[in-house]
Order: sequence, then structure tokens, then C-alpha cells
Amino acid sequence: MKLHAIILLVILSVVPAAAVQEEGGDNRVILDKKFFADFQKMPPVLRDGYFDEKLNAIVQGRGLVKSIDKVQRYKKKFRVVLVDLEAERNSLKVLYYVYIDSKTSISMLKTEENLEFSGQLAAYTPVNSRRDAYILDIIFEKGAMLVE
Repeated sequence: MKLHAIILLVILSVVPAAAVQEEGGDNRVILDKKFFADFQKMPPVLRDGYFDEKLNAIVQGRGLVKSIDKVQRYKKKFRVVLVDLEAERNSLKVLYYVYIDSKTSISMLKTEENLEFSGQLAAYTPVNSRRDAYILDIIFEKGAMLVE
């Protein structure tokens, strides 16, 4: 009986340590070729649930700037609309609505140029019932124009 109690105590002391290690890991979601290939393979009925789990996570992605508008949302003054070309290669359509407050950052952006960014995933909107097109709302953290 004492042996079972000792084993139980050892197991219970290890489980919280494992849970802390998992939570302590980097919570970033990289929206790249691998992400979209895996997402495309996922059954469409599970895709919204996947984004639900990623809400408020920091995402990192890249897209082609399509427009820069003065639209206020999430206490930010500007919205930059990006198209993810990597998603299109996987038969998906993903638009990023990146919300930025800095006039300096906005002044450096140009349409039809690539922007690599990171920020908080604030919301997602499926565009159709096939679940192969989404709008992702991102609260801008940092980014860089890519020179190609």
C-alpha cells in the first residue's frame, strides 16, 4: 500500500512540472508554407475550431500589401490589408487585416510590396462555407518591408 502511495505522489509531482513546461513554450504561430499545407489537409469542419484555439496568440506572417486605409478598430488608427500568397499556393485565400497605430510605420508602407509582420490574432472571419477563405484580424506588434 505504501508503494502505491509513493508512486502516486511521484506521478502527481511530475505532472504539474510537465504542464508548466508546455505553457512556458513560445506561443507563436508561424503562418508559412508548412502551416498552410497542414491547414489545407485539415477537414473544413475543424478549421474554425483551430482558429478559436489560436485567438490571442502571437502570429507571424507575410503578405502582399493591397491597401492602407484609415479605419479605426482595436484602438488603432489604420488598417493594412495583406494577401497571403503562400496560402494561395495551397488553394486557400487568406487576407490579413493588420491594425497599426503608428503614422511612421504607415508612411513606410507601399502597396504591392511584401510586409513581414508579427502581432496578436484578435479575430478571424470565414469568408465562405467551404472554409477555404479567411480574414484574420491582427493587432500589429512589429514588421518589416521585404526587399526582393
